[in-house]
Amino acid sequence: MNYSVVMTESLNAKLFKHLIRKDGQEDLCFAFYKLSSGKNRSVGVINEVIFPELGDRNVHGNVSFNPEYFDKVTSYALAKSYGICFIHSHPYSGWQNMSYDDIDTETMLASRVKATTGLPLIGLTLGTDNVWSARFWIKTAPKKYDRFWCESVRVLGKQLKISYCEKLLPNQKFGEEFKRTISSWGEAKQNDISRLKVGIIGLGSVGSLIAEALMRTGVKNLTFIDFDTIERKNLDRLLSAGVEDIGKFKVDFHKKRLLASGVIPDLKITTLRKSITEIEAYEAALDCDVLVSCVDRPLPRFVLDCLSFANLIPIVDGGIDTNPKSDMSNIDQARWKAHTTGPERICMKCLHQYKPEDVALQQTGLLEDPNYIKGLPKDHFIHRGENVFGFSLSLAGMEIQQFLSLILKPRGIYYGPKEMDFNTGTIDSDFENECSKDCDIKQLLGKADEIKFNMISEDMVADKSREKYLFSEVKMLKKNRIFKKNKKKI
Repeated sequence: MNYSVVMTESLNAKLFKHLIRKDGQEDLCFAFYKLSSGKNRSVGVINEVIFPELGDRNVHGNVSFNPEYFDKVTSYALAKSYGICFIHSHPYSGWQNMSYDDIDTETMLASRVKATTGLPLIGLTLGTDNVWSARFWIKTAPKKYDRFWCESVRVLGKQLKISYCEKLLPNQKFGEEFKRTISSWGEAKQNDISRLKVGIIGLGSVGSLIAEALMRTGVKNLTFIDFDTIERKNLDRLLSAGVEDIGKFKVDFHKKRLLASGVIPDLKITTLRKSITEIEAYEAALDCDVLVSCVDRPLPRFVLDCLSFANLIPIVDGGIDTNPKSDMSNIDQARWKAHTTGPERICMKCLHQYKPEDVALQQTGLLEDPNYIKGLPKDHFIHRGENVFGFSLSLAGMEIQQFLSLILKPRGIYYGPKEMDFNTGTIDSDFENECSKDCDIKQLLGKADEIKFNMISEDMVADKSREKYLFSEVKMLKKNRIFKKNKKKI
């Protein structure tokens, strides 16, 4: 199991202000977290801090806390079903190791916290350059607690800033292939990008292009989530797919293609023939630092929206809206929009990327009922399917720009949603980038595993796709057996 910690940009700013003292002395506080349990990674999602009041701690070069302060912390944690973080600062920069005193303090706290909350203690240390280090204290035997370093600590807001543990995720090595890329932003930023875990949900026309772009930008750890297989109708838009690829799962096809390129020898790609609403895919998404949404149905978008705010994972999302003229003599209009959603930005619901009533329809299965679909208006999204490879290409480029801006934030600038108008050739950016005050998605902030099983459901379309693939595989095996038998007779 791997470990990580994540917090919002605003919470990080409050902690930095308290912990990094002008007099150069160390300081401390306690915070609270909810656990986010992925397939291969456990994450502490920090959502509240309880700063010390007068008399709660003693600052004397080093720093210590008084029992009354810890009692307040445990009482609050019990009332809210929180895990507990012990946080202190060091007057140095970079990823911080632990002194003997640090180890003694956290070892003592580990057993008390586990006994009180049932969850492991998370220890964090902040350096003067705002770089974090963190560890989970896991009970490995009776009365024995071992330290497990976190591979990263993530701070998410308008930018995603990550502190990496060099022992677990060391700086990456690149050859001549990435010389031009690295010359654009330097080795430090390239290392920030290359160590990210990025998930793509939907490997269709846009998702396949984004997968290619991420790999060629140096991202070494990718997760592909899609239950769909390649059909003949996909061939005009699906990157590198040909007639011979019909029937293959999109995730498997793109994994094989990217690995075969050899551009990144140690490229790792995890594939899931699943819908994001299914538990295996949902938990694989929780293992990622950034998600790219390339889905076109309301329920997956809703699930990703909730996952993003509850687990503090940014999502790069986009969509294409294309209409032909009524007499089919030309295109009438086309627009495509890209944006980054998540905590301290706007959610997909407030951006009108899906309608709650359509989510409800999909949840009840009505969007798979041919008789019900016939009664829906002609302009309902379920009847729509217009798209062009060139438009997908442009949208993928805009989504990659959103991704790079999130990580690099050049000159301290960030931007919100952008929409391309094909007719006028202009890019609009005058959009809200904050949720409405009564947004229910925003209320999920930091809830992590608390919402997980409300998001999980069967996907009838995914089941049918996998059944169809298995049927074709069985049919092909039988055909091969008959062919071999006939060949032997000859």
